[in-house]
Amino acid sequence: MQKLNLSTLQSLLPEAKFQNTDSILSVSFTGLTSLTLANTNEISFVASKTFVNEAKTSKAPLIIVSPDIADSLTDKALIVVPKVELATAKIIRHFFPEKQPSGKHSAHIVIDPSAKIGSNTDIGHFVTVGKDSVIGNDCIIEDGVKIGDRVHIGDGARIGKNCVFFDDTIVGKRFIVFGNSSFGGDGFGFVYAEGKHNKIPQVGRVVIGDDVEVGSNCTIDRGALTDTTIGNGCKFDNMVHIAHNCKVGDHVIIAGQSGLAGSVTLGNNVIIGGACAISDHLTLLEGTIIAGGSSLRTSPKTKDVYIGWDLGLTFPEFQKYRVNIKNIVNLNKWLKRIENVEKKVGIETKES
Repeated sequence: MQKLNLSTLQSLLPEAKFQNTDSILSVSFTGLTSLTLANTNEISFVASKTFVNEAKTSKAPLIIVSPDIADSLTDKALIVVPKVELATAKIIRHFFPEKQPSGKHSAHIVIDPSAKIGSNTDIGHFVTVGKDSVIGNDCIIEDGVKIGDRVHIGDGARIGKNCVFFDDTIVGKRFIVFGNSSFGGDGFGFVYAEGKHNKIPQVGRVVIGDDVEVGSNCTIDRGALTDTTIGNGCKFDNMVHIAHNCKVGDHVIIAGQSGLAGSVTLGNNVIIGGACAISDHLTLLEGTIIAGGSSLRTSPKTKDVYIGWDLGLTFPEFQKYRVNIKNIVNLNKWLKRIENVEKKVGIETKES
Protein backbone atom coordinates (compact mmCIF):
# COMPACT_ATOMS: atom_id res chain seq x y z
CA MET A 1 0.00 0.00 0.00
CA GLN A 2 1.17 3.52 -0.81
CA LYS A 3 1.78 6.04 2.01
CA LEU A 4 1.12 9.76 2.05
CA ASN A 5 2.72 12.74 3.73
CA LEU A 6 1.43 16.28 3.97
CA SER A 7 3.35 17.63 0.97
CA THR A 8 2.04 14.81 -1.24
CA LEU A 9 -1.50 15.54 -0.08
CA GLN A 10 -1.07 19.20 -0.98
CA SER A 11 0.00 18.20 -4.49
CA LEU A 12 -2.85 15.70 -4.77
CA LEU A 13 -5.47 18.26 -3.68
CA PRO A 14 -4.39 21.65 -5.08
CA GLU A 15 -7.89 23.08 -4.54
CA ALA A 16 -7.80 22.33 -0.78
CA LYS A 17 -7.03 24.62 2.15
CA PHE A 18 -4.96 22.97 4.89
CA GLN A 19 -5.57 24.24 8.44
CA ASN A 20 -3.78 23.58 11.75
CA THR A 21 -1.28 21.20 10.16
CA ASP A 22 1.88 22.12 12.14
CA SER A 23 1.44 19.12 14.44
CA ILE A 24 1.29 16.58 11.59
CA LEU A 25 4.21 17.68 9.39
CA SER A 26 6.09 14.44 10.09
CA VAL A 27 3.12 12.05 10.01
CA SER A 28 3.17 9.33 7.34
CA PHE A 29 -0.46 8.49 6.58
CA THR A 30 -1.27 4.84 5.90
CA GLY A 31 -4.93 4.96 4.93
CA LEU A 32 -8.32 6.64 4.99
CA THR A 33 -11.24 5.35 7.05
CA SER A 34 -14.27 6.37 9.12
CA LEU A 35 -14.05 8.70 12.11
CA THR A 36 -14.72 5.96 14.65
CA LEU A 37 -12.23 3.47 13.20
CA ALA A 38 -9.35 5.82 12.36
CA ASN A 39 -6.05 5.47 14.20
CA THR A 40 -3.30 8.05 14.65
CA ASN A 41 -1.87 7.42 11.16
CA GLU A 42 -5.11 7.49 9.18
CA ILE A 43 -7.02 10.29 7.49
CA SER A 44 -10.78 10.57 7.97
CA PHE A 45 -13.62 12.75 6.72
CA VAL A 46 -16.88 14.39 7.79
CA ALA A 47 -19.66 13.74 5.29
CA SER A 48 -22.24 15.97 7.03
CA LYS A 49 -22.80 18.06 10.16
CA THR A 50 -24.36 15.00 11.79
CA PHE A 51 -20.85 13.63 12.36
CA VAL A 52 -19.18 16.72 13.85
CA ASN A 53 -19.23 15.35 17.41
CA GLU A 54 -17.65 12.11 16.20
CA ALA A 55 -14.94 14.18 14.52
CA LYS A 56 -14.17 15.98 17.78
CA THR A 57 -13.38 12.68 19.53
CA SER A 58 -11.80 10.86 16.58
CA LYS A 59 -8.18 9.70 16.74
CA ALA A 60 -7.68 10.73 13.10
CA PRO A 61 -4.85 13.31 12.95
CA LEU A 62 -6.23 14.87 9.74
CA ILE A 63 -9.87 15.24 8.71
CA ILE A 64 -11.40 16.21 5.36
CA VAL A 65 -14.30 18.67 5.71
CA SER A 66 -16.38 21.11 3.69
CA PRO A 67 -16.12 24.88 4.42
CA ASP A 68 -19.40 24.96 6.39
CA ILE A 69 -18.07 22.38 8.86
CA ALA A 70 -14.52 23.73 9.29
CA ASP A 71 -15.58 26.37 11.84
CA SER A 72 -16.92 23.63 14.12
CA LEU A 73 -13.53 21.88 14.30
CA THR A 74 -11.09 24.71 14.92
CA ASP A 75 -8.77 22.57 17.08
CA LYS A 76 -8.37 19.83 14.45
CA ALA A 77 -5.96 19.55 11.52
CA LEU A 78 -8.22 19.88 8.49
CA ILE A 79 -8.32 19.56 4.72
CA VAL A 80 -11.05 21.98 3.63
CA VAL A 81 -12.46 21.20 0.19
CA PRO A 82 -15.58 22.08 -1.83
CA LYS A 83 -16.51 18.39 -2.32
CA VAL A 84 -15.53 15.99 0.44
CA GLU A 85 -16.45 12.88 -1.57
CA LEU A 86 -14.21 13.89 -4.48
CA ALA A 87 -11.23 14.52 -2.21
CA THR A 88 -11.69 11.18 -0.46
CA ALA A 89 -11.88 9.43 -3.84
CA LYS A 90 -8.54 10.94 -4.90
CA ILE A 91 -6.87 9.90 -1.65
CA ILE A 92 -8.27 6.37 -1.74
CA ARG A 93 -7.03 5.98 -5.32
CA HIS A 94 -3.55 7.00 -4.16
CA PHE A 95 -3.57 4.35 -1.44
CA PHE A 96 -5.00 1.73 -3.80
CA PRO A 97 -3.71 2.51 -7.31
CA GLU A 98 -5.37 0.89 -10.29
CA LYS A 99 -3.75 -2.07 -11.97
CA GLN A 100 -1.67 -0.92 -14.92
CA PRO A 101 -1.15 -2.87 -18.16
CA SER A 102 2.25 -4.29 -19.01
CA GLY A 103 1.71 -5.57 -22.55
CA LYS A 104 1.52 -9.21 -21.48
CA HIS A 105 -0.38 -11.64 -23.75
CA SER A 106 -1.50 -15.08 -22.60
CA ALA A 107 -0.35 -18.04 -24.67
CA HIS A 108 -3.95 -19.27 -24.75
CA ILE A 109 -5.64 -16.70 -27.00
CA VAL A 110 -7.03 -16.66 -30.52
CA ILE A 111 -6.48 -13.41 -32.42
CA ASP A 112 -7.36 -13.15 -36.10
CA PRO A 113 -4.35 -12.11 -38.23
CA SER A 114 -6.25 -9.05 -39.48
CA ALA A 115 -6.95 -7.75 -35.95
CA LYS A 116 -4.80 -4.96 -34.49
CA ILE A 117 -3.76 -4.89 -30.84
CA GLY A 118 -2.36 -1.62 -29.46
CA SER A 119 0.87 -1.21 -27.54
CA ASN A 120 1.14 -2.06 -23.85
CA THR A 121 -2.20 -3.91 -23.86
CA ASP A 122 -2.72 -6.99 -21.68
CA ILE A 123 -4.66 -9.96 -23.07
CA GLY A 124 -5.80 -12.64 -20.61
CA HIS A 125 -6.39 -16.35 -21.00
CA PHE A 126 -8.88 -17.70 -23.57
CA VAL A 127 -9.60 -14.32 -25.20
CA THR A 128 -10.72 -14.33 -28.83
CA VAL A 129 -10.52 -11.36 -31.21
CA GLY A 130 -12.26 -11.46 -34.59
CA LYS A 131 -11.50 -10.19 -38.08
CA ASP A 132 -10.52 -6.54 -38.59
CA SER A 133 -11.09 -5.68 -34.93
CA VAL A 134 -8.98 -3.03 -33.21
CA ILE A 135 -8.03 -2.87 -29.54
CA GLY A 136 -6.35 0.37 -28.46
CA ASN A 137 -3.23 1.09 -26.44
CA ASP A 138 -2.89 0.53 -22.67
CA CYS A 139 -5.94 -1.73 -22.37
CA ILE A 140 -6.53 -4.66 -20.03
CA ILE A 141 -8.59 -7.47 -21.55
CA GLU A 142 -9.30 -10.03 -18.83
CA ASP A 143 -9.79 -13.79 -19.19
CA GLY A 144 -12.54 -15.21 -21.35
CA VAL A 145 -13.48 -12.04 -23.24
CA LYS A 146 -14.99 -12.64 -26.70
CA ILE A 147 -14.55 -9.88 -29.28
CA GLY A 148 -16.27 -10.31 -32.64
CA ASP A 149 -15.45 -8.98 -36.09
CA ARG A 150 -14.90 -5.27 -36.82
CA VAL A 151 -15.10 -4.32 -33.15
CA HIS A 152 -13.24 -1.19 -32.05
CA ILE A 153 -12.19 -0.72 -28.41
CA GLY A 154 -10.52 2.60 -27.55
CA ASP A 155 -7.33 3.31 -25.61
CA GLY A 156 -7.21 2.67 -21.87
CA ALA A 157 -10.15 0.24 -21.71
CA ARG A 158 -10.61 -2.19 -18.82
CA ILE A 159 -12.67 -5.19 -19.94
CA GLY A 160 -13.81 -7.60 -17.21
CA LYS A 161 -13.88 -11.36 -17.42
CA ASN A 162 -16.19 -13.14 -19.87
CA CYS A 163 -17.61 -10.01 -21.51
CA VAL A 164 -18.86 -10.36 -25.08
CA PHE A 165 -18.59 -7.75 -27.85
CA PHE A 166 -20.60 -8.77 -30.89
CA ASP A 167 -19.66 -7.74 -34.44
CA ASP A 168 -19.32 -4.02 -35.28
CA THR A 169 -19.53 -2.75 -31.69
CA ILE A 170 -17.67 0.55 -31.16
CA VAL A 171 -16.36 1.50 -27.70
CA GLY A 172 -14.63 4.78 -26.82
CA LYS A 173 -11.58 5.59 -24.73
CA ARG A 174 -11.15 4.68 -21.05
CA PHE A 175 -14.11 2.32 -21.11
CA ILE A 176 -14.61 0.21 -17.97
CA VAL A 177 -16.83 -2.85 -17.77
CA PHE A 178 -17.03 -5.55 -15.13
CA GLY A 179 -17.61 -9.24 -15.77
CA ASN A 180 -20.19 -11.04 -17.88
CA SER A 181 -21.68 -8.07 -19.74
CA SER A 182 -22.78 -8.20 -23.38
CA PHE A 183 -22.63 -5.53 -26.08
CA GLY A 184 -24.16 -5.62 -29.54
CA GLY A 185 -26.34 -8.70 -29.31
CA ASP A 186 -29.57 -8.74 -31.31
CA GLY A 187 -32.40 -6.54 -30.15
CA PHE A 188 -35.71 -8.14 -29.20
CA GLY A 189 -37.61 -7.63 -32.44
CA PHE A 190 -40.30 -9.95 -33.83
CA VAL A 191 -43.40 -9.69 -36.01
CA TYR A 192 -46.28 -12.13 -35.51
CA ALA A 193 -47.49 -13.57 -38.81
CA GLU A 194 -48.55 -16.92 -40.19
CA GLY A 195 -49.10 -18.25 -36.69
CA LYS A 196 -45.59 -17.61 -35.40
CA HIS A 197 -43.14 -14.93 -34.25
CA ASN A 198 -40.84 -13.99 -37.12
CA LYS A 199 -37.47 -12.45 -36.27
CA ILE A 200 -36.76 -8.93 -37.52
CA PRO A 201 -33.08 -8.71 -38.53
CA GLN A 202 -31.04 -6.46 -36.26
CA VAL A 203 -28.36 -4.83 -38.40
CA GLY A 204 -27.48 -1.67 -36.44
CA ARG A 205 -24.55 -1.32 -34.06
CA VAL A 206 -23.80 -0.38 -30.47
CA VAL A 207 -21.71 2.81 -30.29
CA ILE A 208 -20.38 3.86 -26.87
CA GLY A 209 -18.61 7.14 -26.09
CA ASP A 210 -15.58 7.94 -23.93
CA ASP A 211 -15.26 7.49 -20.14
CA VAL A 212 -18.23 5.13 -19.82
CA GLU A 213 -18.42 2.62 -16.96
CA VAL A 214 -20.70 -0.42 -16.98
CA GLY A 215 -21.29 -2.93 -14.18
CA SER A 216 -21.56 -6.70 -14.27
CA ASN A 217 -24.26 -8.65 -16.12
CA CYS A 218 -25.42 -5.72 -18.25
CA THR A 219 -26.74 -5.96 -21.80
CA ILE A 220 -26.78 -3.30 -24.50
CA ASP A 221 -28.47 -4.48 -27.70
CA ARG A 222 -27.59 -3.42 -31.23
CA GLY A 223 -30.09 -1.33 -33.16
CA ALA A 224 -32.51 -2.80 -35.65
CA LEU A 225 -31.54 -0.42 -38.48
CA THR A 226 -29.99 2.56 -36.68
CA ASP A 227 -27.36 2.39 -33.93
CA THR A 228 -27.94 2.09 -30.21
CA THR A 229 -25.81 4.93 -28.81
CA ILE A 230 -24.40 5.66 -25.35
CA GLY A 231 -22.94 9.13 -24.75
CA ASN A 232 -19.74 10.18 -23.00
CA GLY A 233 -19.35 9.76 -19.25
CA CYS A 234 -22.33 7.46 -18.65
CA LYS A 235 -22.28 5.18 -15.60
CA PHE A 236 -24.43 2.04 -15.44
CA ASP A 237 -24.81 -0.17 -12.37
CA ASN A 238 -25.02 -3.97 -12.44
CA MET A 239 -27.84 -5.70 -14.33
CA VAL A 240 -28.88 -2.76 -16.50
CA HIS A 241 -30.53 -3.48 -19.86
CA ILE A 242 -30.53 -1.09 -22.82
CA ALA A 243 -32.74 -2.31 -25.68
CA HIS A 244 -32.31 -1.74 -29.41
CA ASN A 245 -32.35 1.76 -30.94
CA CYS A 246 -32.01 3.58 -27.60
CA LYS A 247 -30.23 6.95 -27.64
CA VAL A 248 -28.59 7.73 -24.30
CA GLY A 249 -27.08 11.19 -23.81
CA ASP A 250 -23.91 12.22 -21.98
CA HIS A 251 -23.31 11.64 -18.24
CA VAL A 252 -26.43 9.55 -17.68
CA ILE A 253 -26.65 7.47 -14.49
CA ILE A 254 -28.68 4.23 -14.39
CA ALA A 255 -28.84 2.20 -11.16
CA GLY A 256 -29.10 -1.57 -10.92
CA GLN A 257 -31.90 -3.74 -12.31
CA SER A 258 -33.30 -0.92 -14.45
CA GLY A 259 -34.17 -1.35 -18.10
CA LEU A 260 -34.92 0.75 -21.16
CA ALA A 261 -37.28 -0.74 -23.73
CA GLY A 262 -36.64 -0.13 -27.42
CA SER A 263 -36.14 3.34 -28.93
CA VAL A 264 -36.00 5.25 -25.63
CA THR A 265 -34.20 8.61 -25.75
CA LEU A 266 -32.47 9.98 -22.64
CA GLY A 267 -31.16 13.54 -22.54
CA ASN A 268 -27.86 14.50 -20.93
CA ASN A 269 -27.50 14.11 -17.15
CA VAL A 270 -30.61 11.97 -16.71
CA ILE A 271 -30.62 9.87 -13.51
CA ILE A 272 -32.63 6.64 -13.29
CA GLY A 273 -32.89 4.90 -9.91
CA GLY A 274 -32.79 1.17 -9.32
CA ALA A 275 -35.44 -1.29 -10.53
CA CYS A 276 -37.05 1.17 -12.97
CA ALA A 277 -38.87 0.18 -16.16
CA ILE A 278 -38.97 2.69 -19.02
CA SER A 279 -41.42 1.78 -21.80
CA ASP A 280 -40.52 1.93 -25.47
CA HIS A 281 -40.29 5.13 -27.52
CA LEU A 282 -40.31 7.44 -24.48
CA THR A 283 -38.16 10.57 -24.19
CA LEU A 284 -36.70 11.88 -20.93
CA LEU A 285 -35.54 15.49 -21.05
CA GLU A 286 -32.08 16.60 -19.95
CA GLY A 287 -31.66 16.46 -16.17
CA THR A 288 -34.79 14.39 -15.52
CA ILE A 289 -34.64 12.14 -12.43
CA ILE A 290 -36.65 8.91 -12.13
CA ALA A 291 -36.94 7.60 -8.56
CA GLY A 292 -36.16 3.96 -7.87
CA GLY A 293 -38.89 1.42 -8.48
CA SER A 294 -40.80 3.62 -10.93
CA SER A 295 -42.45 2.41 -14.13
CA LEU A 296 -42.97 4.92 -16.94
CA ARG A 297 -45.40 4.48 -19.82
CA THR A 298 -45.59 8.12 -20.89
CA SER A 299 -42.85 10.66 -21.60
CA PRO A 300 -42.50 13.25 -18.81
CA LYS A 301 -43.34 16.69 -20.20
CA THR A 302 -40.89 18.65 -18.05
CA LYS A 303 -37.50 18.23 -16.40
CA ASP A 304 -38.37 17.12 -12.86
CA VAL A 305 -38.12 14.33 -10.30
CA TYR A 306 -40.66 11.61 -11.16
CA ILE A 307 -41.88 8.71 -9.07
CA GLY A 308 -44.64 6.14 -9.43
CA TRP A 309 -46.13 3.41 -11.53
CA ASP A 310 -47.45 4.08 -15.02
CA LEU A 311 -48.59 7.57 -13.99
CA GLY A 312 -45.46 9.60 -14.63
CA LEU A 313 -46.06 11.70 -11.51
CA THR A 314 -43.68 14.35 -10.26
CA PHE A 315 -42.61 13.82 -6.66
CA PRO A 316 -45.02 16.47 -5.21
CA GLU A 317 -47.87 14.95 -7.25
CA PHE A 318 -47.00 11.51 -5.91
CA GLN A 319 -47.13 12.81 -2.34
CA LYS A 320 -50.73 13.98 -2.92
CA TYR A 321 -51.56 10.68 -4.65
CA ARG A 322 -50.20 8.72 -1.69
CA VAL A 323 -52.40 10.71 0.74
CA ASN A 324 -55.46 9.96 -1.40
CA ILE A 325 -54.64 6.24 -1.46
CA LYS A 326 -54.29 6.27 2.33
CA ASN A 327 -57.70 7.96 2.61
CA ILE A 328 -59.30 5.33 0.37
CA VAL A 329 -57.81 2.54 2.49
CA ASN A 330 -59.34 4.14 5.60
CA LEU A 331 -62.86 4.51 4.14
CA ASN A 332 -64.18 1.31 5.74
CA LYS A 333 -62.87 2.37 9.14
CA TRP A 334 -64.51 5.78 8.84
CA LEU A 335 -67.77 4.19 7.64
CA LYS A 336 -67.83 1.96 10.72
CA ARG A 337 -67.32 5.00 12.96
CA ILE A 338 -70.21 6.81 11.26
CA GLU A 339 -72.44 3.76 11.75
CA ASN A 340 -71.57 3.66 15.45
CA VAL A 341 -72.42 7.36 15.84
CA GLU A 342 -75.73 6.85 14.01
CA LYS A 343 -76.66 4.01 16.36
CA LYS A 344 -75.91 6.18 19.40
CA VAL A 345 -78.17 9.01 18.18
CA GLY A 346 -80.90 6.63 17.01
CA ILE A 347 -80.49 6.99 13.27
CA GLU A 348 -81.20 3.83 11.33
CA THR A 349 -78.62 3.09 8.65
CA LYS A 350 -80.26 2.14 5.39
CA GLU A 351 -78.50 0.14 2.70
CA SER A 352 -78.72 1.89 -0.67
